[in-house]
Amino acid sequence: MYPSPYSAPFTSAHNRARIVKFLLVAGAIITTMSLLVETVSLAAPPLTEGQELGDNPMGAAVALIAFLLALPEIIIYLATVVFFCVWLYRAHRNLQAFRPAGGIEYSSGLAVGSFFIPFANLVIPYRAVKELWQKSGPPDEALFSEPGAPALFPIWWTFWLLASFAGNLSMRLTLNEKVPDSSATVVSVAASALSIVAAICAYLVVDAIDKRQEETSGKLDLGKFSGPPPPPPPNLQDVAFP
Repeated sequence: MYPSPYSAPFTSAHNRARIVKFLLVAGAIITTMSLLVETVSLAAPPLTEGQELGDNPMGAAVALIAFLLALPEIIIYLATVVFFCVWLYRAHRNLQAFRPAGGIEYSSGLAVGSFFIPFANLVIPYRAVKELWQKSGPPDEALFSEPGAPALFPIWWTFWLLASFAGNLSMRLTLNEKVPDSSATVVSVAASALSIVAAICAYLVVDAIDKRQEETSGKLDLGKFSGPPPPPPPNLQDVAFP
C-alpha cells in the first residue's frame, strides 16, 4: 500500500541533476585535454628556468596550454563539488517522501558531509549513495528486502577512490624537488585518466538515481502535492442565514 502523498514534501532534484551531469561532462572534456597535453610534455623537452622561449618553442607551447587549462579545470571541479552536494542533499531529502515510516540509515546532512570527513569518506559516502538509490524506489519494492544497487555503483566508487589517491600522490611528487618531473607527470597522467573514468561513472550514477526518483514520484503521484491537503469546503447546512 502506498503512503499518503501528503506524508512528506517531494521536491524534484531533476534540474539539479542536469547541472551536475553537465559539469561532469565539461570536467571530463577539459581533463582529457589536460591529459593529452601532459602526454605530449613527456616527449617534448621541458622549459627550463632562464631558457629563452625561442630556444624551446615546443616546451613553451606545452607549458602555456597547460597553464591556460589549469584555471578552468579548477573552476569546473569546484563547481561540480558544490552542485553535486546540493543535488545529493535534495535527492536524499526526498527519501522522506518515499519512506515516511522511516528506516533511512543516513541523514541527508551526513550523506553530504561524509565526503569531507577523513577516513569516513572511504566508506560512508558510497553506502549513503547506495542507500539513496535503493530507497528511491516505491515502498512496496522492499517488502522483503532492499534491491541491490547496480554494478555500476561499486565501479564508480572504486575509480573515485583510485583517482583521489593518484591525485594526492601526484601533488606530493610535484612539490617534491627530488622527484624527476617526468615521474610526477606520469603519475599525473594516470590520475587524470582515472578521474575521467570516475566522472563518466558518476554521470551514470546521478542519472540512474534521478530517473529512479522521477519514476517513483510519478507512481506515488507525489509531484502534484507539495504541502498539506486543502481544507474541506464549508458545510452550508451549518450556516445560519438571516
